[in-house]
Amino acid sequence: MPLALLLLGCDPFPEKTDVPNLSADCVGDIEIPLGLLQGESMPADAHEETYGSSPTPFAVHQGFPSRDPSVSRSFLWQTDVGTLASSLVIGPADTFPTGATTYEGGSFLFGTAQLNVGDYRQHEVRVCVGLLPNTTYTYRVGGEGGWSDEATFTTPGAPGTFDSFRVAMFGDSRGDVDTWTQVIAAVDAAAPDLMITSGDMVELGASQIEWDNWFAASGDVMARRPLAITHGNHEFLAQGYFAQVGMPGNEEWYALDWGPLHLVALNDTVRDQTQLSSDQVQFMRAEYQAATADWRWVVHHQPAYSTCTTHGSFEALREYWAPVWEESNVDLVVAGHNHIYERSVPILAGAEAEGGVTYVVTGGAGAPLYENSQADWFGLVANPINHYVIADFSTDRVDFVAYDLAGNVIDSFSLSH
Repeated sequence: MPLALLLLGCDPFPEKTDVPNLSADCVGDIEIPLGLLQGESMPADAHEETYGSSPTPFAVHQGFPSRDPSVSRSFLWQTDVGTLASSLVIGPADTFPTGATTYEGGSFLFGTAQLNVGDYRQHEVRVCVGLLPNTTYTYRVGGEGGWSDEATFTTPGAPGTFDSFRVAMFGDSRGDVDTWTQVIAAVDAAAPDLMITSGDMVELGASQIEWDNWFAASGDVMARRPLAITHGNHEFLAQGYFAQVGMPGNEEWYALDWGPLHLVALNDTVRDQTQLSSDQVQFMRAEYQAATADWRWVVHHQPAYSTCTTHGSFEALREYWAPVWEESNVDLVVAGHNHIYERSVPILAGAEAEGGVTYVVTGGAGAPLYENSQADWFGLVANPINHYVIADFSTDRVDFVAYDLAGNVIDSFSLSH
């Protein structure tokens, strides 16, 4: 049975009438899928003023409960198992805490492949339509027995109302917290509005020790800057992964609208092959039929095109997914899995073509680098180096720069409409 999570999304600013109704997109009861190795799930616990031995929140981070991050946001954190206080206090930064609104969410117990289901407690509050676009907020989470530090973030404008912003991309930190600490610090210094990971945050998705180390090495960055998370093969469809992410829908594949960007995140490590060949194909087609955004990006983990010889290309995705991307005018596909930086030529119908899809592999956030690549017709750049990528959007173009950890430029390119 799936795990039901309590969430409340009442509007803290009822005098505002221009906030869209996202009730169909951000539902009140969300099912968190079980990991492959877990048994019976446990129901969520409602907020109450109950505190255990270590009630101060840690691993505080944001997520997306709906496709529209201009009015919605998830807030997630951990405590000891005995703490049930699951409150969010949030308000405009220039007046906080005066006039702040309190939300009461829920919490649940989860475990790992090695331990019992009740070993960890995760808290979550989801605000579905309570935020205002283009507004800076300050918040804290927890309860009177233990509050987190205050954090501040700014919502984007409503989708389609602005065209200039910055995105950071990275992937495959996979247990190397020393390198990951450098990557996330460099990304934070670049001040992106949105961060995207291509997956494999940890070596073993069922190891909570690794997740705790990954969050600890991230400092407070993810409490301040939102991260669109992608499932990688090293997350192993583990319960700990689903417990700690706050993405829309089933949290395996979803869509976000950020300004002129329509981002589709996919999962290529699936329970059943039909999720590759059918379910996610149908999902993408429905998304692209409805999408009006100028830019269309995809992020997933195992690349359809890669010259790296360690894993190479996931060629089944060329059959299942690439035709959808091409017919839907996708501009960029971002992946990881191969621990390298790569960029392809623009590809259309299995050949280099102007206006085709550009493929980027960003898998250099800490996992052991893969040194060997081979020449292939689609490969333009291949560099086995720790790195991250910054993308700057403007009116009719996106400028990309890939940096190593010393701040050197290892690649740059632009896409334009």
